[in-house]
This record gives sequence, structure tokens and C-alpha cells, in this order.
Amino acid sequence: MKLEVQKRLAKKKVSVHPLLFIHGAAGGAWYFEHFLNYFALEGYDSYALSLRGHGNSEGKDDIDTYSMDDYVLDVRSIVQTFKEKPILIGHSMGGAIIQRYINQYVDEIHQVILLASAEAGGIDKNSPLGLFFNDAISFLRNMRTLYPNQKITIDGLLNQTVFSNRFKEEELKIIKSKLTKESQRVKKDILLPFIEDYDRIKIPVVVIGSRNDHIVTL
Repeated sequence: MKLEVQKRLAKKKVSVHPLLFIHGAAGGAWYFEHFLNYFALEGYDSYALSLRGHGNSEGKDDIDTYSMDDYVLDVRSIVQTFKEKPILIGHSMGGAIIQRYINQYVDEIHQVILLASAEAGGIDKNSPLGLFFNDAISFLRNMRTLYPNQKITIDGLLNQTVFSNRFKEEELKIIKSKLTKESQRVKKDILLPFIEDYDRIKIPVVVIGSRNDHIVTL
């Protein structure tokens, strides 16, 4: 299966370890474009993968059959092309995939950075992240209670809840046009623990979150 990988190579490297970005649910390599440009300028060879069925990768017709372990294999297929161990950076579901990866192949990775990631014990289906992951539209409708005095659209809720109200209407339209369906099988897999043996994880793990995040709460 052909997978999309976007890359930006550093002109003056500060590290031999490449960065590999893994997107969240319904996303793709496209949403790391600014990250790739920034970190390449900072001296890191930077790559972003679109998992099978996402972005410009093949496999959209079979999206509901894919498991978390299938996504792990996608990541591993890219990791194995590097000469040095990479630093994996995952957002939301991408963070869950990375945790699942190091549960099985921790010796292949130099370091891990998790951005607003699902927790290692799996997603609580009744948590904000669990509700959003299972049915984003229903979750956003329920979020209207945060703005009782405003007539706010689903797009407006998406902007305020997911994007911290930082995008213009035209930018939101572009983002929405790039989002894809997510695997029904993965929606079940993500409720289960990603890491079974914490003692095996000897590499550095950085976890980044925000107290103002409505979905991945600290």
C-alpha cells in the first residue's frame, strides 16, 4: 500500500535523529506542513506520514477495517527507512499510535513527544476525548451549553473547541475539506490500553498538553 510522506530536509543538521510526525483522527500529513518547515530550518530532517486511508495515502475504501496495529505497521514501514533512530511526534490519536508502537518496538525509537495525546491506559469513552472521537458532531452540539447566550454554528463550535478560535472562516473550510473518515475498528481499539509493560519504556517521553484544551483535559 502506497503511503504519503511529506518531508523537509535540513541544510545544516543539529541532530542525526529525524523527526517523524503522526497525525490524529481524520487528519493527514498536511496538518504538519508548518511544523516540517520550522524544524527543517532548525536543523532537523522532518517527515510527516499520512496513515493508510488518510491524506493522499491509499486505502480509503477499506478505512473501517483498519486497526491500531495496522497504523503501527504504517509508522514502522517509515521508521525502517531511516539510518538513525527517529524521534516520533504524535498528536491526539497519533500519540496513541506511538504509544502502541513503543509497546512493541521501543528499541527502534530514540525519543517520543506526545501532543494532546490519548492516555496510555486507553480513552475513557465518557471523557471529552472519548465522546469527541466517537461522534464529533454530537459532542460539538453538546458544547453549545458553554455558550448559552450565543447563536453559534457547528463550524463555530469546531473553531472554538478544537482550534481555540484562531482560524478564519475560509481557513476552516480548507481544513474541513481535507478531513477524512476514521476507522470504526480503531474507535474500539482506542478504548484499550496502549502500553502493557511500562518498565520496558526506557527512552525519553515528553508529554505536552494545555489546561485550556476542551477535548484532551489535563
